[in-house]
Amino acid sequence: MFSTTELLKPELIEKISSLNLRARLVVEGFISGLHRSPFRGFSLEFTEHRPYLPGDSIKLVDWKVYARTDRFFVKEFEEETNLRATVFLDVSNSMDFGKPVTKMRYAVTLAAAFFYLLIHQRDSAGLVAFSDRIEKYIPPSSGKEHLNTLLHTLSSLKPGRKTRIAEVVRKIAGTMKKRGLVIFVSDLLYSPEETLNAIRLLRTRKNEVIVFHILSPEEQDFPYKKATYFEDMETKRLLPVDPSAVKRDYKKLLERYLEKLRQGFVSSDIRYVFISTTTPYDTAMLMGVRR
Repeated sequence: MFSTTELLKPELIEKISSLNLRARLVVEGFISGLHRSPFRGFSLEFTEHRPYLPGDSIKLVDWKVYARTDRFFVKEFEEETNLRATVFLDVSNSMDFGKPVTKMRYAVTLAAAFFYLLIHQRDSAGLVAFSDRIEKYIPPSSGKEHLNTLLHTLSSLKPGRKTRIAEVVRKIAGTMKKRGLVIFVSDLLYSPEETLNAIRLLRTRKNEVIVFHILSPEEQDFPYKKATYFEDMETKRLLPVDPSAVKRDYKKLLERYLEKLRQGFVSSDIRYVFISTTTPYDTAMLMGVRR
């Protein structure tokens, strides 16, 4: 048996075939760690009790009421305000990297968890899956059927093509007539200047923006030792590399790149969350909504 904390590890979550169930487990872990969120749409306010039903999380049972009545009741919550949220999800070829969980698999599960949470709060949620073009676009809506559509679409996504963040954001930003929450999930392997300028455009439209920047442990640590060929996942170009000769410079360049993004987003009042494919999903969500 696994504890709840162990179960939320990405490598274990990914063994669950149902995306709906994976999302639900992540959200239950997220809510258990959420005391009060500063973000509209994520603030859960207690409204009333209702009888416990099979399938309800045991974490929502009010044990004080049980002690008084000898009956199981769960707490009902309601968001403070309704929210329109759009998840921008990178499905370019570079996302198909990482072990034991690829960046793509991690990103899809994280997006599913946010959709599950938003729809169950009666908020509206939409999806923009992109590479160098818009692969799938589902405008924000609400309701159980819409959640099923979102989860089905996420399950069918496959990585492909190159990354072109700027073009995609410009196309979608013009269609977003109402402000809301934008959740941007990507490895951001693209020009940092163009990335910052594109995502700033979403912020200037009065949206709240959270950027989840995902890299694999291999990309962060560069653990390779033997001279070999590295393949660019988007251009398929092969490059001969001696890891021992380039590791130090690689890590310095990566640190500069990450710091440039961090400073650029923070100065634009954009939440920047750097995570690994080994970061527990509920921890990543909490990092995104807490100030």
